[in-house]
Amino acid sequence: MAPQHQPYVPRLLLKGFLSRDPAKASKEQVHVFDLETGNSFTPPIDKIMGETRFNDFWLDDETLATIEPAASRIESRLAPLVENIRATKRLERSREEREDLALLMAFQFIRTKKIRLLPESLDRQIRVQVEEMGFDPGRIKGLPLLSEEILKREHVRHQVQNLDTYAKIIAEKELFLMMAPDGCTFYIGDNPVVMHTDEERKGSRGHLGLGAPYIQIYLPLSADVMLCAYDKAVLGQLMRSNDAEARQIQMEALGMLTRGEITPSQMKRTLNDMAALDVTTPLIKTIRAGEAVAVAAEQVQCYNSLQAFHAHRFVIDPDGKFEVAAEMVAERKAAAD
Repeated sequence: MAPQHQPYVPRLLLKGFLSRDPAKASKEQVHVFDLETGNSFTPPIDKIMGETRFNDFWLDDETLATIEPAASRIESRLAPLVENIRATKRLERSREEREDLALLMAFQFIRTKKIRLLPESLDRQIRVQVEEMGFDPGRIKGLPLLSEEILKREHVRHQVQNLDTYAKIIAEKELFLMMAPDGCTFYIGDNPVVMHTDEERKGSRGHLGLGAPYIQIYLPLSADVMLCAYDKAVLGQLMRSNDAEARQIQMEALGMLTRGEITPSQMKRTLNDMAALDVTTPLIKTIRAGEAVAVAAEQVQCYNSLQAFHAHRFVIDPDGKFEVAAEMVAERKAAAD
């Protein structure tokens, strides 16, 4: 049997990012940008974000094993849910849905090539440091060379041992949708589960783990819909800040009223203006109703920059414009010169 192309970003997701050109979409083609070369091309989704026998590995010299059937079963289970969300732009907010979406995020987070190559990247950094100290890395006990097969086996072990744990962590978060405005599209990268925090980061990696406080996790599901998982403290922080600001305005208005600086009607107008400017309360209501939160074009650009920044090599833009990705490549090139 011919070797299979096995994806680490599956058709289940890539189908949501087909080219906006109807002729290309009919052939299931996508606009892809190569962050290494700065070139773009338009392959079918069966030829991108995967590799031949990516999920196959040798147990010994004679036994070839694979997790591809297990991956396919998970994708088949989740496909109807993803397709329904794309069509309705809303969540049911049931326990079963939350657990399935958490599984989707966890599995996509753990299965990519970038995750597979993390040990190799860390190993390379350690070897550089050892060499800078004047030692030979090849003579350091416990520092073996990481072959492709070793990386594969370790990646499979990591998936099997940690998928359920990661899914449970994500299921504890506030899950909701964001929707892009007309004329804007979300990117999807080859490492599409990306994380962000507005809290101050300490150290080289900061606090960007799935279970980190105030973490925000994003997974685009289509050109116009993105799944979000926020640590519940993020929304709580927004509400507390909003409430504190409202109380301050109310106290100031009451003080001005008692001093005779404004009339009761002016105070009422001030409080009404305050309510009209309140974006947090409607946001929370939208999320709790299962509806998608509408975001502005500037926010879409920010989320696309996260996809490009965290990608291993490739990003997809249904419009084929790649403005954010091209700008990032140009900045990196300028910094290197």
